Amino acid sequence: MDGAGREPLAEPELGRVSPWLKLVTVLVALGATGFAVRHAGQPLLEAHAFRQTQTALTAFWMMRDGWHLAYETPVAGYPWSLPFEFPLYQAVVAAIAKLGGFPLDPVGRLVSFGFLLACAWPASAIATRLALPRRAVWVFCALLWSSPIYLFWGRTFMIETAALFFAVAAIRYGLELLDPHPPWGAILLCSLFATAANLQKVTTGLPVVLILGCLWLLHWLRHGGLRAPSIREIATAVCAFGAPILIAVVWTRYTDAVKAANPLGPQLTSAALRSWNFGTLHQRLDPSTYLTVVWERMLAPNAGGLLGVALIAAAALVPAPVRVRAAIAAALALFLLPILLFTNLHVVHDYYQASCALFLIAALALAVGVWMPSLVRHAAVVPALTALLVASNVRAFTAGYRPIAGREFKIPRDRPLTIAEIVRRYTPPGTGFVAFGREWSSELGYYAQRKSFTVPGYFKDYARAWQEPAGFLGDTPLGAMVVCPSQTGPTLADATRRLESEPQWILVEALDCAVLIRSTGS
Repeated sequence: MDGAGREPLAEPELGRVSPWLKLVTVLVALGATGFAVRHAGQPLLEAHAFRQTQTALTAFWMMRDGWHLAYETPVAGYPWSLPFEFPLYQAVVAAIAKLGGFPLDPVGRLVSFGFLLACAWPASAIATRLALPRRAVWVFCALLWSSPIYLFWGRTFMIETAALFFAVAAIRYGLELLDPHPPWGAILLCSLFATAANLQKVTTGLPVVLILGCLWLLHWLRHGGLRAPSIREIATAVCAFGAPILIAVVWTRYTDAVKAANPLGPQLTSAALRSWNFGTLHQRLDPSTYLTVVWERMLAPNAGGLLGVALIAAAALVPAPVRVRAAIAAALALFLLPILLFTNLHVVHDYYQASCALFLIAALALAVGVWMPSLVRHAAVVPALTALLVASNVRAFTAGYRPIAGREFKIPRDRPLTIAEIVRRYTPPGTGFVAFGREWSSELGYYAQRKSFTVPGYFKDYARAWQEPAGFLGDTPLGAMVVCPSQTGPTLADATRRLESEPQWILVEALDCAVLIRSTGS
């Protein structure tokens, strides 16, 4: 066993991959890619449109006005900057769409899916590093690309797969730090990818950095004993694990400062959202949290249900090569830690599990591709099990996400698209609008291609936003007001009274909403 804890297998064992397993994986890759391409032009409204269009809105204005550190997401009023994640994914999407002259929606979806496919590269390198059989990688890719959570969320206009790719790439280089004298290239690349993961989505990157840091520390204690760490070892830990966390903290402080200048921003800082992000002790102790998040959203649809649980448990408990059990334990830790850290986010949002489902799938792939052949030495066992689990994934996807992914959105049937079309058609470019009854969703602003203050019901100056809407748009002229039914108002009757008292407005009905358009002659 070398310094990284590897137990080399014979070369034929490492390289032997059943052609049937390759066929299953290739068919899965082709099917997933075909599905992503087929629905690439779908409006960003099928699920969590709030988050999809917020990401797309940033990319749209990045294309329009260029890249800025305090990038614009003009949905919460002037001065328009409302940064959360560092916009790596958005910048890639904006650059491709602008340079190629492509429509933004399909570019965002396909770039997201491209990051998902690209996870095969660090996964393959990790398997090589751990001296795992090559078939484990093929099993992993087949299960990953057929899993419902990634078949659906992996082709949405969201940052999830970009952050996940950076995190897995950080693991690929982080394992090299377990060598007695890791190369500086590996240290720097681990730091680079871990930093990218944290900046892109800290809820994805931070758990990976913490687990990698703990593995490195345990390895150092095991081999270093009680001796003082060398300067190189200190530099390795600081660069690879400390720097990504420090940079993420600095970025968060910076975004909080930028948000403070925005009307809605103080209510969206890291301090204001702390309980929303982390959740409560009660949630962590409540069995229903794990029944919903772990079983119903993860194990049952994405890991073969009881069959997957049995395979993972058996591989972890029944005698097997030490590195297999250790790798499964690490994968399960990477799977569970994000849920334990950011519990409320995982309870509220079903897409948050995209940050950690990959590691559950990795544990299952180890059970199928490494442990099972050590127990049953038959060439058909791995392809057959993989095909069975893929079939389970496809069945779960067909029953769950598939109808959502196939939804059609058309004017005038769909409310956001209809309202956005009215605003875009009847207001001049360079004007903005104020909207009520849509929380602070970016759907209207993105498809209208206008800057807006889409006022949430909990905004502290809600009444003033209705009374003095132009005051929240800075030097951007007010071109329209949107009123949709809500408990906080205003009502459609309020919109009519405004029309009567301020004749410069023209009222256009859009399903159950009213759009007040400022007359160009006023």
